[in-house]
Amino acid sequence: MAVAPLATVVSWDARSARGDAEAPSLHAAPEASALHTELRARAASQGPLRRALAAVAGRFVALRSWERLGFVRPGDYARERLGLSSRQLQDLAAVDAALRKLLALESALVTGAVSWTQARLLARVATPETERIWLDRAATRTATALERAVRRVDTGSLEGGALSAGDDPDAWPRETVSIRCTPEVRARWWHVRQLANRVAGESLSPAACAEAVAAEVLSALPAALPDADRPLRWDAATVGPPPAGRALRRERRTCRLRDEPKDDAIRARLPRSLRGLVEGLAAADAFELDRRLRRAVALEQRLEARLGPLLRVVADGRLHEALGFRRFDAYVRTHLGMAARRAQALVRLERMGDRVPALRAAYREGSLSWVKAHALVPVLVLGVGPEAGECWVAWAGRVTVRRLDADVGQALVLHAADPAAWDATAGLPDAARPEDASSEAPRSQIRAHSTRPEETTRCFFTTPREVARLVRAVLCTVRRRLGLRTTEGEAFGWILDHAIAVWSLDANGSTRVRREHRVFQRDGWRCTVPGCSSYRNLHDHHVVFRAAGGSNALANRTTLCAAHHLRGVHAGVVRCTGEAPADLRFELGVRSPLPPLEHYASGDVRVTDQGLTTASV
Repeated sequence: MAVAPLATVVSWDARSARGDAEAPSLHAAPEASALHTELRARAASQGPLRRALAAVAGRFVALRSWERLGFVRPGDYARERLGLSSRQLQDLAAVDAALRKLLALESALVTGAVSWTQARLLARVATPETERIWLDRAATRTATALERAVRRVDTGSLEGGALSAGDDPDAWPRETVSIRCTPEVRARWWHVRQLANRVAGESLSPAACAEAVAAEVLSALPAALPDADRPLRWDAATVGPPPAGRALRRERRTCRLRDEPKDDAIRARLPRSLRGLVEGLAAADAFELDRRLRRAVALEQRLEARLGPLLRVVADGRLHEALGFRRFDAYVRTHLGMAARRAQALVRLERMGDRVPALRAAYREGSLSWVKAHALVPVLVLGVGPEAGECWVAWAGRVTVRRLDADVGQALVLHAADPAAWDATAGLPDAARPEDASSEAPRSQIRAHSTRPEETTRCFFTTPREVARLVRAVLCTVRRRLGLRTTEGEAFGWILDHAIAVWSLDANGSTRVRREHRVFQRDGWRCTVPGCSSYRNLHDHHVVFRAAGGSNALANRTTLCAAHHLRGVHAGVVRCTGEAPADLRFELGVRSPLPPLEHYASGDVRVTDQGLTTASV
């Protein structure tokens, strides 16, 4: 959609300059007005689809259907099958439970009178007696003002001491921490993140890892820092089991919704094209609910893919200023009812599509989920060519999210530590490269010491403001201890050395790995079931049961978490065959006589009976 440059310069009053205006304050340019109208219409069309998606998610969560499909946690299922987070899935279910009692609010959402963001806020505080009052407030207030009003009366809000259940992270002030360092320190940071996952027993974000590292250093100061002439040594090959009983944070409880769905009432209020999603929900099993969830998410993804180009026109042309908003995020929150970070991510994805057309095409057609598409952005932004970008996109469609995250992380380290290998391979794993690619391409050596002492790269992460201040305070403390000439990157290297030294010790304080743990060490101290995020409660599983004559050889043993071992494999929901570690086959959601829900090979690569395949979300 081509938009000519603005013909007029629009001024705004003080209230609209702060981004609090409810409507365009003055006369907007015709191009901006037309685009604004189209954006609002497309955003409003998501309301009925969101209602249907919430209804299916509510039933799915109430039945804990992810367990029948071979997943231990709702977050693992949501990330791998839907491209959503656990919080988004739980939030959909919670809003569904509220809307069953708030019929006026449900009708307003379906008709587009309120956005999903507004409906989610009102569902936290409205009752059948007060929902009309809240709807009147929503009609005359911006999303930001409505959020403040809700928090004043919501005992579960941030002011009440609880976490927000919303999916808009803008409620938390965030900062980006950027530390200039050497490629060696960058590689060390990636290694510390893997150790932190093992210690925590789950996958941590870079920000959560930085917080854990900072807390570990603070707990040991001043003994953690030796004299400057006696540096700590990092041995990348020495990685022992995590300390027994250590956990950086607890796993969130899964909410349980026990209300039976009222299918007919919901179905009658939805458009005909969406009624099939909620018809017969009470009789749907886990596999049918999964099919409907994936269909609804794919429909929503296509709608958002149509919003991306329009949002980009607004952002690039600064058309939001013609509509009375100084900031792009204020415009999308107020008039489109979208989370600002999601709108910015859609714009970023659209811009990246100019460099790698395959990424844009895969996302628009639904063969690449939201999570996978944005997981690829950090490596594609480094300047890979269209052909290498197409290989990355194809690889993302073949593997799980957890495998893709690991491959992207190693590619970023390779880019910083070995530019020659990066230029030859674009960071692609061996299995993702074209068959005619040279087999003599340099390999990544992310644990080798760099021969370049210059600080030519950066470690960076976005985190809540309080955590950013904690990390910077620890960096300043370490720099004072090591000397004023110590750079920030050198101080960060000392911090990582300390974390590696502490987290590589086993429960007895020894770095020697006990014999019974050699299977866990080989498998990276994590469950080998594809998509599982567990690093805790690990079991040594015999692929061929000992009762069936299986041996104790390492090839017949693999690492499973307790839940997948007991409630998955031994309950017949998950099937594991083959030889460890490279020739295993996993079947998730086993059902006879029908084929399983998913079939994977070792390395989290999706397969079928005919071979490798790509699966769409």
